[in-house]
Formats: sequence, C-alpha cells, structure tokens
Amino acid sequence: MRLLNGAFFHAEKWGMKSLMLTYKVVLAVKEPQYLEALLHYVHASEFGDRLRIIGFTRTESFLEYMSGDERPDLVVGDGELLEPWLRNEEAACPWKRLGSGGDPAAELAKYQPLPELLGAVLQACQKDGSRARIAEQRGEGALTIGFVSAVGGSGKTTAAVNMAKQLGGMGLSVFYLNLEALNSSAVFSRQNRKAEDAQRLPQLLYEMKAAAEMKSSEAIPLESFVVSHPAMKCDWFEPVHNRNEILQLGKADVLRLMDMLSRSGSYDVVIVDTDSGLNERTAAVMEGCRHLVWILLDDLIHMFKSGQQLSYLERGNPGNFAEWCAKSRFIVNRFVGELANPLPEAIPNIDGVLPYIPSWKQSSNEELLLSSPIFQRDILKLCRELLGDDLPGGSGVRAYG
Repeated sequence: MRLLNGAFFHAEKWGMKSLMLTYKVVLAVKEPQYLEALLHYVHASEFGDRLRIIGFTRTESFLEYMSGDERPDLVVGDGELLEPWLRNEEAACPWKRLGSGGDPAAELAKYQPLPELLGAVLQACQKDGSRARIAEQRGEGALTIGFVSAVGGSGKTTAAVNMAKQLGGMGLSVFYLNLEALNSSAVFSRQNRKAEDAQRLPQLLYEMKAAAEMKSSEAIPLESFVVSHPAMKCDWFEPVHNRNEILQLGKADVLRLMDMLSRSGSYDVVIVDTDSGLNERTAAVMEGCRHLVWILLDDLIHMFKSGQQLSYLERGNPGNFAEWCAKSRFIVNRFVGELANPLPEAIPNIDGVLPYIPSWKQSSNEELLLSSPIFQRDILKLCRELLGDDLPGGSGVRAYG
C-alpha cells in the first residue's frame, strides 16, 4: 500500500469468486494509519473479491475525485471530510458517516472489529441497490476496456485479442479497436478480405470530422464501416495501410470514436488497444475507458520504465492519476511462477498473471496465438473480474443498452 497525494489505492483481489458483483467504495478518513490498516486487511481477507476501496485522507483529493463522472456504490467517511461534499453534491450517491454507530441509517461505528465493519459496508452496498447502477451504466453504452503498456513487445495486443475472442465466444457482442501506429493485430488477418476494407476506418474518420464541422447531431451508422472477424469472434476496423491516418488522430478524435462505438447500441464490450508509451491516443484511452489493463513483464528494464511512466503521469496530473489507479489492473504477462524483479513503487500489487507459452516463441501460425487453453484460462479470470455479474454464467441479471 502507498500514500499518494493523500490517497490510498487498492485494486480488487485477483480471481476467487469473481462472478460475484464487486462494489466500489470510497473511504474518506483523516488518519492514514487507519486507512492503511483497513486496506491491508481487505486485500488479505474474504472481502478482497467483493469490495474495491478507494481511500482518501485529504478533503481536496476526495472532492476532486467525487467531482468526476463515475459514482461509487457507497461513500464512507469522517464527517469532517464528508460535509463539504454533501453540501456541494447533495448526496448524489449512498453514503455513511463514520462515528459511534448510534444511528444505523446514517452511521457506521468507526472503531469496531474490521470483519464487522466491512460486513456492514458490504451490506450497505447491497441494500442501496448498486445493481441498478450497473443497469444504468449499460444504458449509457458498452463497457470499455483499454489495454496499455509502458514498453512495446509486452504481449498487450495478444492479450487484448484473446479477451475479445473469449467474450465473443460467450455470446457477448464485442468490438476490438486497435489504435497503434503500426497495427500489430494485422497479423490476425481475415480470410477473403478485400483491399478496400482498409479504407473503412479512414472514411468513418472523414465523416466524423465533417459532422463535427457542420455541428451535426445525427448519429453516423457504423454498419458500413466495420467488418466481422470470425477467428477473433468480434467486429473491428480492417487495419489501415497508411499509418498517418492513425498518427493524425488527436485525443478528442479518439474519445469521439470510442464514444460512438460504445453508444451505438451494437456492442456489449469495446476493447481498445493502443501504442505503448504516451501519446494523444493513449491519453484518450486512459481517460475514456471504464477499465484499464496494464500489461507488465517481469523484466528489470520493463519494470523500471513502467514505474517511470506512472511517476510521470502522477506528477503531471495528480487528480486524474487517482482515477486512473482506481480503474486499473496490473497484469504480469509471460509469468513463470514467481516475480524475479521488484514492483515499481507506483504499483501497489499485482492483480493477475498471464502464463508464458513457450510454443508461441517459434510459431509462425497466428491462429496458435488464439488457441492456447492455458492462456485462455487466465484471460477468463480477467474477464470475470472486469465484468462480474454481467458475464454470461454469472449470478446477476444482465442489463444492456
């Protein structure tokens, strides 16, 4: 655990009962020691797969986070930190004050055994109907998942396309969007593709620009621009031949494109894959996606560069960094059993692993990259964590827009 600008970050515990709904809780308390002890307990306990806690010890950081677009299932905190938010936001989401626990409708006893406190928090989340929030979110558009990495060659694209295949095979409608300047997903070529298919994305981008200049509010139909990829079990844009078509995309362009795909009503999940490192497209993915999957390698230089990139993001925009951390999962790819290198300070813990597949190293058949049972098994774990009860076979009611 780490204190960062008055905020502690805690990612969801990997695996276990991941088909159960995970609740997001914001905890605002004055004492860092109290918050750190609670987060350590959550991570090691049975509550780790049910609660994702985002903690703050400073009023300014707490208010900045709560002014964002996303709303947690529950806010819990000291009255001193809650009062400014309650005055400004008029209790836009359920909340509980930490106190003596005299009024169970409004308070939770701050000093009580942690299992009892967290049980009360979980009960409050369930009682206040966060499943309705999931349904509401689906009405706003598809679930967006961004794959990012600080260093190239980490296997980010292979993980992303395998997730698309896994979710598509479960019956979800998936769109895979690749924003790399050199589109590595082009190795997964479609059969019977046509040369003109590579112009579909540039044509759509042109129509989007024209609509923006004319200030048109009419939706652009996507059907004539997307193609189906049977092997990946998803839709995508055929990779473009001219990389300048991608390099010219700014942050606003990418945000509009992702929003169009998400709100089209055609997809349950949009998976976005972008360049390693930092650029305008990566910035859009980090801001616009509901979940971020950071792909790491257990390599000294890779870990160093990942730490440097995260530290740069933290210094450049501490407020947004808190939000990015809250929606991030850190996944070690090509894992061989135990970590040989220390994690960067900015990464509190690893949320999952993807296995090393030796046969891929000398393979010239791209289909093998989509057909490893071991790799698919661990991709499924990640899918369950990200989608929870919305995953087919889960225990909840699915509600899509």
